[in-house]
Amino acid sequence: MAPRLHAPGAAPSTAPIDIALRGAGDELCAPSQATRAGQPAAARCIVRAMFVAEPLRYLTRLTCALALTTAACLCGSEDSTSRHEPVRELRPTSLSDTAFREGKAGDPAAIGCADGQREGFADHARFADIAGCLGSWDGKKSLRAAPTNKPCGDDKGPCAVPADVCAPGWHVCGRDGKAQDLSDRVDAEACNEGAGPGKFVAAISHGQAPVVCPPPPEEDTEFPCMAKGLCSESVCCGDDCDFGSCRDAVWLDSTKISRGTAEGCGAVTAAANGGVLCCRDEIGATPPPQAADDKAAASAGASGDGSPAPGQPQKPTPDGKPAAATKKPANAAQPTAKTPSAPEKAADKK
Repeated sequence: MAPRLHAPGAAPSTAPIDIALRGAGDELCAPSQATRAGQPAAARCIVRAMFVAEPLRYLTRLTCALALTTAACLCGSEDSTSRHEPVRELRPTSLSDTAFREGKAGDPAAIGCADGQREGFADHARFADIAGCLGSWDGKKSLRAAPTNKPCGDDKGPCAVPADVCAPGWHVCGRDGKAQDLSDRVDAEACNEGAGPGKFVAAISHGQAPVVCPPPPEEDTEFPCMAKGLCSESVCCGDDCDFGSCRDAVWLDSTKISRGTAEGCGAVTAAANGGVLCCRDEIGATPPPQAADDKAAASAGASGDGSPAPGQPQKPTPDGKPAAATKKPANAAQPTAKTPSAPEKAADKK
């Protein structure tokens, strides 16, 4: 719209005019109570329209464009950025209707979960060094809270802290803020597609700080475990995890989170984030575990007498020699010493 230099029907030389910049500068001159009148005032209006209003209009448009660009790269949930409300707290989705895919039961130290059964990464032969374990606890807890070493889980009862859901020899992934704790054990595809139904969270907020567009992490980057707000949401593996606006925390452009800024890594509830990622302390420390029923069969042996099953090594005796393959019952008749007869005694004397 062209700037109007005077009111409709009025001569430029007689109409009292002044400049009024409104909005983006559509109306640049309007009648006013100013005492200036005539051509000099109109000339001033034209000059100011050229050198003040038009630059202001473009500056306004540029500011709006920058604001939209900034909103597009905010950390956190995409819902919040699309509404231009990055600080609004959004609730994460509940796990109440999730049908978890459980693995076989076994030795907790090999399985990774304190109750001896996985709910995520159920194929422990494939995922020997990472497990998804389900637990419950009261209120909000930090994923980095020190374990109390009291075993818990959905098969053992409530936890004091999330870390207690991990078995001895295992820890909550990312507890030291290092992305490599995850990336050394599983890749992005396995995290996003191999964990199975539900959400399993690590002790890593997906941004280095609650700021707009944090830089991509480097090898020595240490991630915090923030309680809420921008970038606070935990890195997540599982079918119900989702992408936020910042996707580079662990795997470049492929890191998912448990969306919902109301529950950051430092303050999660079991209802929404009760699935925990547990990492083996030492990668490859033990072979993939046997299921509990397989272990019982192996220990009983094929004959049922306690001897090793075929193909199983024999346990050494205290002197270091291999034990006998079979063991006689305790009530078996024992050989007795032979008493020499009288003729035998006489022969001995000779």
